[in-house]
Amino acid sequence: MVFEIFRYYPDKAIAAVAGGSYFIASLCLFVRLFMNKAWWGLCLPVASTFMFIGFFMRILMAINPNSLPIFMIQQLLTLLPPAAYLAFNYILYGRFVANCIDRCSSWIKPEKVARYFVISDITTFFIQGVGGGLEVSIKMTNEKLGANILLSGLVLQTLSYTFFMILCAHIWRSILRDGFLLRREPWGPILWILMFSSTAYMIRSIYRVIEIAQGNGGYLVTHEIYFYLLDSLPLLIGICTYIIYWPTKYLEASSRPTNEMTERR
Repeated sequence: MVFEIFRYYPDKAIAAVAGGSYFIASLCLFVRLFMNKAWWGLCLPVASTFMFIGFFMRILMAINPNSLPIFMIQQLLTLLPPAAYLAFNYILYGRFVANCIDRCSSWIKPEKVARYFVISDITTFFIQGVGGGLEVSIKMTNEKLGANILLSGLVLQTLSYTFFMILCAHIWRSILRDGFLLRREPWGPILWILMFSSTAYMIRSIYRVIEIAQGNGGYLVTHEIYFYLLDSLPLLIGICTYIIYWPTKYLEASSRPTNEMTERR
C-alpha cells in the first residue's frame, strides 16, 4: 500500500534522525515553556511532540507497509501539528501588538488576530478533509473532485497565512516609519523571529500545494528527500527559532503603555 502511494519505502534511518531531532526540540521547548511559565505557548511543544511521534510511526510504516492504521496515524501526526505552529505565531503577534507597540499599527485588533486566523485554518482543514475523503473513493470522478477540493483547501490555507505575513510586514513598516530601530528596542527580536519562522512555514505550505497539484505519482510525492528538505526541515528550523529566542523575555522586558508610540509620532 505504501509503495503504491509514494512509489518508495520510507527510509527508516532518516525517519529516526528526523524523529530524534523533533524529540530534542520538543524537550527544549517544554523547558522554555515551564521556565517562563508561558502557558499560552503550550501548543508549540505539544505539536512538536506529536510530530516526533509521527516520524517514529513512519519507521513502523516502513516495517509494516500494508498497515492502513499505521499509515493513517503517521499521516495525521505529520500533517496536522504544523497548524499549531501557525497558531503560536498568531498568539505571539497579538501579544506583541497589545503589549509592545501602538495597537493602531495593526489592521486587526490584536485580541482577535488569533481567533480569526485559527477559524480560517480550521475551515481550510475541513475543506481538505472533505477533499481527502473523496480522493480515496473508488470512483474516478470522485477521486478527481476530491483532489481538486483538497488542493483548494491547501491554497486557501496558504493564502490565509500569506495575509498574516502581510500583516506582520505592515506593522514592521509602521514601526520603522515611526522612527524606531528594531536593534535598539527590547522587543525588536520578536518581529525578526515572527518573520523568519513564518517564512520557514510558508516554504512548507508552498511545497504541499505543489505536491498535491502534481497528483498521485507526481515528482515530489514520489521522492522522499523533498518531504524532508521542503517539509520537515523548514518546520524544524521554524520551531527551533523559539528555542533560541523564546519570546516571553522580550514581551516582559518591553511592555509599554499603548500610547507611547503615538506620542513619538
